[in-house]
Amino acid sequence: MSELIKWAVEPPALHRPVLLVALDGFVDAGGAGATAAMFLRHRWRSELLATFDRDALLDYRARRPTAVVDSGELRRVEWPELELLRARVGARQDALLLVGPEPDMRWQAFFEEVADVCRRLDVERVVALGAYPAARPHTRPIRVTRAGNAPGRDLVPEASDVTGYTGPVGASAALLGALAEREVAAVGLWAEIPHYIAGSPNPAGAVALARLVTDALGVRVDTTELEAAARLFRDQVDEAVAEHAEARQMVESLERQLDSGAHDAQLPTGDDLAAEIERFLRSQ
Repeated sequence: MSELIKWAVEPPALHRPVLLVALDGFVDAGGAGATAAMFLRHRWRSELLATFDRDALLDYRARRPTAVVDSGELRRVEWPELELLRARVGARQDALLLVGPEPDMRWQAFFEEVADVCRRLDVERVVALGAYPAARPHTRPIRVTRAGNAPGRDLVPEASDVTGYTGPVGASAALLGALAEREVAAVGLWAEIPHYIAGSPNPAGAVALARLVTDALGVRVDTTELEAAARLFRDQVDEAVAEHAEARQMVESLERQLDSGAHDAQLPTGDDLAAEIERFLRSQ
Protein backbone atom coordinates (compact mmCIF):
# COMPACT_ATOMS: atom_id res chain seq x y z
CA MET A 1 0.00 0.00 0.00
CA SER A 2 1.30 3.46 -0.89
CA GLU A 3 2.45 5.72 1.92
CA LEU A 4 1.85 8.99 0.04
CA ILE A 5 -1.64 8.70 -1.44
CA LYS A 6 -4.97 8.00 0.21
CA TRP A 7 -7.86 7.05 -2.06
CA ALA A 8 -11.21 8.61 -1.15
CA VAL A 9 -12.97 6.08 -3.37
CA GLU A 10 -11.97 2.89 -5.12
CA PRO A 11 -9.92 3.83 -8.22
CA PRO A 12 -12.48 3.84 -11.05
CA ALA A 13 -12.30 2.53 -14.59
CA LEU A 14 -11.79 5.57 -16.84
CA HIS A 15 -12.07 6.14 -20.58
CA ARG A 16 -9.00 7.61 -22.30
CA PRO A 17 -8.07 9.72 -19.27
CA VAL A 18 -5.82 12.77 -19.52
CA LEU A 19 -4.06 14.02 -16.39
CA LEU A 20 -3.84 17.80 -15.92
CA VAL A 21 -1.24 18.97 -13.40
CA ALA A 22 -1.34 22.46 -11.87
CA LEU A 23 0.81 22.98 -8.80
CA ASP A 24 0.88 26.31 -6.96
CA GLY A 25 4.34 27.73 -6.55
CA PHE A 26 7.38 28.05 -8.77
CA VAL A 27 6.80 28.88 -12.46
CA ASP A 28 3.19 30.01 -12.29
CA ALA A 29 3.32 33.75 -12.87
CA GLY A 30 0.02 35.44 -12.14
CA GLY A 31 -1.31 32.11 -10.87
CA ALA A 32 -2.47 31.43 -14.43
CA GLY A 33 -2.01 27.66 -14.32
CA ALA A 34 -3.65 27.24 -10.93
CA THR A 35 -6.54 29.51 -11.93
CA ALA A 36 -7.13 27.63 -15.18
CA ALA A 37 -7.17 24.32 -13.31
CA MET A 38 -9.51 25.66 -10.62
CA PHE A 39 -11.83 27.01 -13.31
CA LEU A 40 -11.94 23.65 -15.12
CA ARG A 41 -12.34 21.82 -11.82
CA HIS A 42 -15.57 23.65 -11.10
CA ARG A 43 -16.84 23.79 -14.68
CA TRP A 44 -16.43 20.03 -14.98
CA ARG A 45 -17.88 19.40 -11.49
CA SER A 46 -14.87 17.33 -10.58
CA GLU A 47 -15.04 14.69 -7.86
CA LEU A 48 -12.32 13.90 -5.35
CA LEU A 49 -10.49 10.63 -5.97
CA ALA A 50 -7.53 10.86 -3.62
CA THR A 51 -5.34 13.11 -1.50
CA PHE A 52 -1.58 13.07 -1.01
CA ASP A 53 0.05 12.97 2.42
CA ARG A 54 0.61 16.64 3.19
CA ASP A 55 2.73 15.88 6.27
CA ALA A 56 5.17 13.99 4.06
CA LEU A 57 5.31 16.47 1.19
CA LEU A 58 4.71 19.98 2.54
CA ASP A 59 6.66 22.35 4.78
CA TYR A 60 4.03 24.11 6.88
CA ARG A 61 6.46 26.90 7.72
CA ALA A 62 6.44 27.83 4.02
CA ARG A 63 2.77 26.98 3.43
CA ARG A 64 1.08 27.68 6.72
CA PRO A 65 -2.45 26.51 7.45
CA THR A 66 -5.08 29.20 7.95
CA ALA A 67 -7.48 29.59 10.85
CA VAL A 68 -11.04 30.86 10.96
CA VAL A 69 -11.83 32.72 14.18
CA ASP A 70 -15.27 34.13 14.94
CA SER A 71 -16.43 35.94 18.10
CA GLY A 72 -13.43 34.76 20.06
CA GLU A 73 -13.78 31.12 19.03
CA LEU A 74 -11.45 29.17 16.75
CA ARG A 75 -13.95 27.65 14.33
CA ARG A 76 -11.58 25.61 12.17
CA VAL A 77 -8.08 25.25 10.80
CA GLU A 78 -7.76 24.81 7.05
CA TRP A 79 -4.78 22.85 5.74
CA PRO A 80 -3.26 22.97 2.24
CA GLU A 81 -4.27 19.91 0.24
CA LEU A 82 -2.71 18.19 -2.74
CA GLU A 83 -5.64 16.50 -4.46
CA LEU A 84 -6.39 14.16 -7.34
CA LEU A 85 -9.81 14.70 -8.92
CA ARG A 86 -11.80 13.07 -11.69
CA ALA A 87 -14.17 14.66 -14.21
CA ARG A 88 -16.19 13.37 -17.15
CA VAL A 89 -15.48 15.96 -19.86
CA GLY A 90 -17.10 14.34 -22.89
CA ALA A 91 -19.24 11.44 -23.96
CA ARG A 92 -16.19 9.17 -24.02
CA GLN A 93 -13.46 11.20 -22.34
CA ASP A 94 -12.33 11.45 -18.71
CA ALA A 95 -9.93 13.93 -17.17
CA LEU A 96 -7.91 13.79 -13.98
CA LEU A 97 -6.73 16.92 -12.21
CA LEU A 98 -3.74 16.99 -9.85
CA VAL A 99 -4.00 20.32 -8.04
CA GLY A 100 -2.63 21.97 -4.95
CA PRO A 101 0.68 23.24 -3.59
CA GLU A 102 3.95 22.17 -5.16
CA PRO A 103 5.59 19.61 -2.84
CA ASP A 104 8.40 21.05 -0.72
CA MET A 105 10.18 17.71 -0.32
CA ARG A 106 10.33 14.08 -1.48
CA TRP A 107 9.93 14.95 -5.14
CA GLN A 108 11.18 11.61 -6.41
CA ALA A 109 8.74 9.69 -4.22
CA PHE A 110 5.97 12.02 -5.37
CA PHE A 111 6.88 11.40 -9.03
CA GLU A 112 6.80 7.65 -8.42
CA GLU A 113 3.32 8.01 -6.98
CA VAL A 114 2.07 10.06 -9.93
CA ALA A 115 3.58 7.55 -12.37
CA ASP A 116 1.81 4.75 -10.51
CA VAL A 117 -1.49 6.66 -10.77
CA CYS A 118 -0.92 6.96 -14.53
CA ARG A 119 -0.26 3.23 -14.80
CA ARG A 120 -3.15 2.24 -12.55
CA LEU A 121 -5.72 4.45 -14.31
CA ASP A 122 -4.37 3.98 -17.86
CA VAL A 123 -3.61 7.67 -18.35
CA GLU A 124 -2.99 8.39 -22.04
CA ARG A 125 -1.13 11.71 -21.61
CA VAL A 126 -0.19 14.27 -19.01
CA VAL A 127 -0.47 18.04 -19.43
CA ALA A 128 1.17 20.35 -16.88
CA LEU A 129 0.03 23.98 -16.63
CA GLY A 130 2.04 27.01 -15.56
CA ALA A 131 3.16 30.50 -16.55
CA TYR A 132 6.27 32.66 -16.53
CA PRO A 133 7.09 36.37 -16.83
CA ALA A 134 7.83 37.46 -20.41
CA ALA A 135 8.65 40.60 -22.34
CA ARG A 136 5.17 40.91 -23.77
CA PRO A 137 2.65 43.76 -23.46
CA HIS A 138 -0.72 43.22 -21.82
CA THR A 139 -2.31 44.77 -24.93
CA ARG A 140 -1.58 41.66 -27.02
CA PRO A 141 -3.01 38.13 -26.75
CA ILE A 142 -1.31 35.80 -24.28
CA ARG A 143 1.05 33.36 -25.98
CA VAL A 144 1.30 29.81 -24.64
CA THR A 145 4.54 27.89 -25.05
CA ARG A 146 5.15 24.16 -24.79
CA ALA A 147 7.87 21.63 -24.07
CA GLY A 148 7.17 17.91 -24.13
CA ASN A 149 9.16 14.96 -22.90
CA ALA A 150 10.39 12.47 -25.50
CA PRO A 151 7.17 10.40 -25.61
CA GLY A 152 5.07 13.60 -25.60
CA ARG A 153 7.11 15.62 -28.07
CA ASP A 154 4.15 16.04 -30.44
CA LEU A 155 1.44 16.81 -27.87
CA VAL A 156 -0.49 20.11 -28.19
CA PRO A 157 1.30 21.33 -31.35
CA GLU A 158 -0.88 24.48 -31.38
CA ALA A 159 1.33 26.00 -28.68
CA SER A 160 4.67 27.61 -29.53
CA ASP A 161 7.79 25.60 -28.76
CA VAL A 162 10.09 26.79 -25.99
CA THR A 163 13.07 27.58 -28.20
CA GLY A 164 15.71 27.17 -25.52
CA TYR A 165 16.10 27.23 -21.75
CA THR A 166 18.67 26.14 -19.19
CA GLY A 167 17.90 26.86 -15.58
CA PRO A 168 15.87 25.89 -12.51
CA VAL A 169 12.44 24.29 -12.87
CA GLY A 170 9.47 23.51 -10.70
CA ALA A 171 8.08 20.13 -9.73
CA SER A 172 5.70 20.06 -12.73
CA ALA A 173 8.55 20.33 -15.24
CA ALA A 174 10.69 17.84 -13.31
CA LEU A 175 7.70 15.47 -13.37
CA LEU A 176 7.79 15.49 -17.19
CA GLY A 177 11.30 14.09 -17.08
CA ALA A 178 10.38 11.44 -14.52
CA LEU A 179 7.43 10.35 -16.65
CA ALA A 180 9.65 10.12 -19.74
CA GLU A 181 11.68 7.44 -17.95
CA ARG A 182 8.44 5.46 -17.65
CA GLU A 183 7.37 6.10 -21.25
CA VAL A 184 4.42 8.28 -20.26
CA ALA A 185 3.71 11.05 -22.81
CA ALA A 186 3.68 14.44 -21.10
CA VAL A 187 3.86 18.10 -22.07
CA GLY A 188 4.18 21.35 -20.18
CA LEU A 189 2.18 24.42 -21.22
CA TRP A 190 3.19 27.87 -19.98
CA ALA A 191 1.35 31.14 -20.50
CA GLU A 192 3.62 34.12 -21.07
CA ILE A 193 2.58 36.79 -18.57
CA PRO A 194 3.67 40.44 -19.00
CA HIS A 195 6.60 40.77 -16.65
CA TYR A 196 5.41 44.04 -15.13
CA ILE A 197 2.20 42.47 -13.80
CA ALA A 198 3.50 38.95 -13.17
CA GLY A 199 2.85 39.25 -9.43
CA SER A 200 -0.88 39.93 -9.84
CA PRO A 201 -3.53 37.26 -10.55
CA ASN A 202 -3.86 37.14 -14.33
CA PRO A 203 -7.18 35.77 -15.63
CA ALA A 204 -6.14 36.36 -19.25
CA GLY A 205 -3.37 33.80 -18.84
CA ALA A 206 -5.87 31.37 -17.31
CA VAL A 207 -8.24 31.87 -20.26
CA ALA A 208 -5.45 31.11 -22.74
CA LEU A 209 -4.48 27.91 -20.92
CA ALA A 210 -8.07 26.73 -20.39
CA ARG A 211 -8.92 27.24 -24.06
CA LEU A 212 -5.83 25.41 -25.26
CA VAL A 213 -6.42 22.47 -22.94
CA THR A 214 -10.08 22.06 -23.85
CA ASP A 215 -9.30 22.37 -27.55
CA ALA A 216 -6.66 19.66 -27.16
CA LEU A 217 -9.24 17.45 -25.44
CA GLY A 218 -11.82 18.19 -28.12
CA VAL A 219 -14.37 19.48 -25.61
CA ARG A 220 -16.15 22.80 -25.20
CA VAL A 221 -16.27 24.84 -22.00
CA ASP A 222 -18.06 28.12 -21.43
CA THR A 223 -15.31 30.58 -20.47
CA THR A 224 -17.59 33.64 -20.36
CA GLU A 225 -17.05 34.22 -16.63
CA LEU A 226 -13.27 33.95 -16.90
CA GLU A 227 -13.22 36.18 -19.98
CA ALA A 228 -15.18 38.85 -18.09
CA ALA A 229 -12.57 38.77 -15.32
CA ALA A 230 -9.84 39.10 -17.96
CA ARG A 231 -11.52 42.17 -19.48
CA LEU A 232 -11.88 43.82 -16.07
CA PHE A 233 -8.22 43.11 -15.30
CA ARG A 234 -7.20 44.56 -18.68
CA ASP A 235 -9.12 47.75 -17.91
CA GLN A 236 -7.40 48.04 -14.52
CA VAL A 237 -3.96 47.57 -16.07
CA ASP A 238 -4.77 50.12 -18.79
CA GLU A 239 -5.71 52.60 -16.09
CA ALA A 240 -2.55 51.94 -14.10
CA VAL A 241 -0.31 52.27 -17.16
CA ALA A 242 -2.03 55.49 -18.26
CA GLU A 243 -0.98 57.14 -15.00
CA HIS A 244 2.74 56.57 -15.63
CA ALA A 245 4.53 58.00 -18.66
CA GLU A 246 7.39 55.54 -18.22
CA ALA A 247 4.93 52.65 -18.17
CA ARG A 248 3.27 53.85 -21.37
CA GLN A 249 6.67 54.08 -23.06
CA MET A 250 7.59 50.58 -21.93
CA VAL A 251 4.33 49.07 -23.19
CA GLU A 252 4.68 50.85 -26.53
CA SER A 253 8.24 49.57 -26.85
CA LEU A 254 7.10 46.02 -26.14
CA GLU A 255 4.34 46.40 -28.72
CA ARG A 256 6.84 47.52 -31.36
CA GLN A 257 9.15 44.60 -30.56
CA LEU A 258 6.33 42.09 -30.79
CA ASP A 259 4.88 43.59 -33.97
CA SER A 260 8.31 43.39 -35.58
CA GLY A 261 8.41 39.64 -34.93
CA ALA A 262 10.60 39.60 -31.80
CA HIS A 263 8.77 36.97 -29.74
CA ASP A 264 11.62 36.17 -27.37
CA ALA A 265 12.89 39.60 -26.35
CA GLN A 266 14.86 40.08 -23.14
CA LEU A 267 12.96 41.35 -20.11
CA PRO A 268 13.39 45.12 -19.76
CA THR A 269 14.36 46.56 -16.41
CA GLY A 270 11.85 48.46 -14.30
CA ASP A 271 11.25 46.61 -11.04
CA ASP A 272 10.17 49.80 -9.27
CA LEU A 273 7.69 50.58 -12.02
CA ALA A 274 6.30 47.05 -11.97
CA ALA A 275 5.91 47.25 -8.20
CA GLU A 276 4.04 50.53 -8.52
CA ILE A 277 1.65 49.09 -11.13
CA GLU A 278 0.98 46.02 -8.98
CA ARG A 279 0.35 48.20 -5.91
CA PHE A 280 -2.26 50.04 -7.96
CA LEU A 281 -3.89 46.78 -9.05
CA ARG A 282 -4.06 45.50 -5.49
CA SER A 283 -5.90 48.66 -4.47
CA GLN A 284 -8.69 48.09 -7.00
